[in-house]
Amino acid sequence: MSYRIRPGKPLTDEVARIADHQYRQAIDILYREPDGRHQAIHDARKRFKRLRGLFRLVRYGAPDFYADENARLRDTARTLSTVRDATALVEALDRLSVDCAGGENPGTLLAIRHRLAARRDRIAAAQTDLHARVSAAIASCEDGVDALSGLSLPKGRKKAVGVLARGAAKNYGRARQALARARETGDPADWHDLRKRIKYHWMHAKLLRPAWPGVMKARAGVADLAGDALGDDHDLAVLEELVIADPDEIGDAAEIAVLRACMKDHSLALHERIGVIVKHLLHDDPDLFRSRIEALYRDAAD
Repeated sequence: MSYRIRPGKPLTDEVARIADHQYRQAIDILYREPDGRHQAIHDARKRFKRLRGLFRLVRYGAPDFYADENARLRDTARTLSTVRDATALVEALDRLSVDCAGGENPGTLLAIRHRLAARRDRIAAAQTDLHARVSAAIASCEDGVDALSGLSLPKGRKKAVGVLARGAAKNYGRARQALARARETGDPADWHDLRKRIKYHWMHAKLLRPAWPGVMKARAGVADLAGDALGDDHDLAVLEELVIADPDEIGDAAEIAVLRACMKDHSLALHERIGVIVKHLLHDDPDLFRSRIEALYRDAAD
């Protein structure tokens, strides 16, 4: 129950318990680095995302706390993102190579992959201050733990349930809007916005699962699939930004043409897949979604 809000328990206590656990997991991972520094950074950033999802869910009950802690977590994650972002592009090439395995130029993607891996290694070697950044991230997490003592959410059951339902429904409604906008424009920024909303919905489904176990488990599973596909699509958009900004990191004009053709086909396939995955996930009206959560959490708390 480490990432679950238990019905009937004081909301402040539940959120503080969950957040404390996530912060301390991040601190432990960054201290011990059990699978190496870069994997530790990747795992810690996952905890930061879970914390942001938790605080977003209850933001209407403590708006100032949410604003402060969301900014802290966002800024801390950014200080640790450089190598991970470069690694993500290498992983994107690995997925493209599988998807385009039947193409006429398999060696082209392999050559580009080698260049991106070399770029990642150069970026990692250049980060001589990484130890200091990790130490600062640990200190930021410790500050986050201390800040939990100032968290105060509504104590009455009705108001507490209202905070949860409003937070979940707000993000859910924005996910529906983001999907419609992404389909209409095709803009990578709009698909990325949908990714963020789906990821938050995944977190909210996990947090709210005790009130609606079977359905929320299913919703979390579907959102996770959609989030992975959207993450792959975002990596392609970031790769395109690198192609535009620094084509020499990729290859010559012919190689870039091959890469872009594969990226376009893969992105279109991902968008089609995402549409199928989220068709029923985002079907309900946000007001219905909100009222359903309110009713279920009230019933589960009795």
